[in-house]
Amino acid sequence: MSSNPAFRPLSSPRCRVFLAAVVMMAALPNKSFSWPGFDWDIWQKESQATRLDLKTPQAGKAELLPLLTGGEDGSSAITTVRQWEEKRAGIFHTLSTLLGTPSRLCADPPSVEVLGEEDLPDHIRRHLKISGESQDPIFAYLLLPKPLPAQPSPAVIVLHQTQSPGKQEAVGMVGDPGMAFGVELARRGFVILAYDAIGFGERIPPGTEPYTGAQDFFRKHPKWSFFGKMIWDFRRIMDFMETVPQVNPERIGVIGHSHGAYGAIFCSLFEQRIKATVASCGVTTLRGDPNPERWSRLTALLPAFGFYLDDISQAPIDCHEIVACLAPRPFFNFSTLDDEIFPHTENLPDVFKQVSDVYSLYGARDRLQSPIIPGPHRFPVEYRNKAYDWLASILNEGS
Repeated sequence: MSSNPAFRPLSSPRCRVFLAAVVMMAALPNKSFSWPGFDWDIWQKESQATRLDLKTPQAGKAELLPLLTGGEDGSSAITTVRQWEEKRAGIFHTLSTLLGTPSRLCADPPSVEVLGEEDLPDHIRRHLKISGESQDPIFAYLLLPKPLPAQPSPAVIVLHQTQSPGKQEAVGMVGDPGMAFGVELARRGFVILAYDAIGFGERIPPGTEPYTGAQDFFRKHPKWSFFGKMIWDFRRIMDFMETVPQVNPERIGVIGHSHGAYGAIFCSLFEQRIKATVASCGVTTLRGDPNPERWSRLTALLPAFGFYLDDISQAPIDCHEIVACLAPRPFFNFSTLDDEIFPHTENLPDVFKQVSDVYSLYGARDRLQSPIIPGPHRFPVEYRNKAYDWLASILNEGS
């Protein structure tokens, strides 16, 4: 069967230039730019949302509160796993509150429809429609390496960056070949699943921009967020992966760049079945971000955060706390110091030193890899290969 003819690969040089421009605009520190599919003022009016009353040790502080400090006022030292996990529970509560909750959430019965299949030189690419929320299926590509695995094998979920075709770039059909993580990993023998996040790919009308339809989503779920829906969808994808005969459900990892990077972090936090997480150019601190509007008013990711923009020091959480909650699970984070999308990353060496201290509480310092190099918002091949080798070592561990 053939793929949807209305969603053709954008492979011409002109389209590739356009896609590159869209990727760059996704998070540039330009307060005049926001995706047309979402309007924060309309969301606030229709949801009747107000600023959440979240009192945390980080709230009210202009600087990052060191991770290994605890207590209600952040004045006591954390020296044990138990103390850290008490703090982590508070961070999870804060994050979950900001993510919000769905309303009238109905899931379709589990089902998968094969929309097409292509036999390529080094892998099979299967186009799928996976059931999700009612009237909102999840479109995906399953890549099966050649030769087909003789037994259930490690698998990797690939999350795409901010560009309209979504998963198509992740499997090498359009866009930047350096973003085709799915193809590169399939060639290494991994089973791959790349799917469209909400607001991308086949989940928006052909030719439209990311986040198209966001207002319709919020009319249905006024108290939720795109981040919350991304996590919910990811868990449906994990349910599907457990049914794929070629996949070992105990050996599944996730990888993403930019939008896919922070998506991988958030989804891994709420999905314990993920054994290894790779994130490239997706971490920046809220207090250090020159354009924190990107998370709430310029995109539909976390609308509740928009109430803190007038005084970012009042934000009840920051990204170093979110990332540290992955400990002690295996995590490979790649960042650059000249990131034009997420500028002011000069504090990341200190951030990941603190995160490594949290891993050390568990005796798991070797479970964290956090290379930080000079360079732009890219995932260069040298470090992609390091990440792929790391994934292989983690997902094959004990085999």
